[in-house]
Amino acid sequence: MNNNYFVHLFETTGDLLYRVRIYDRELTKVDEIIEMDETYSMIERKLKNMDNDAWQDRAAHKLLHMKHRLVTMMEDLLFTA
Repeated sequence: MNNNYFVHLFETTGDLLYRVRIYDRELTKVDEIIEMDETYSMIERKLKNMDNDAWQDRAAHKLLHMKHRLVTMMEDLLFTA
């Protein structure tokens, strides 16, 4: 997997996670946000193992899933705002 793509995916997912946390003022999605935050932090701690292709593929798959879910959550939060 392209290392630049993975880093970009990691950074954009982190940015979306930060923004969803801010927009969820009524804490309607707090449990899901906490779960994603823990997963994101785990991936961040393990970034040193990026030379392991299998780990990087699993992490990229999880980040993509998180990114899609965060976009949906953001749309929901902005629609109800």
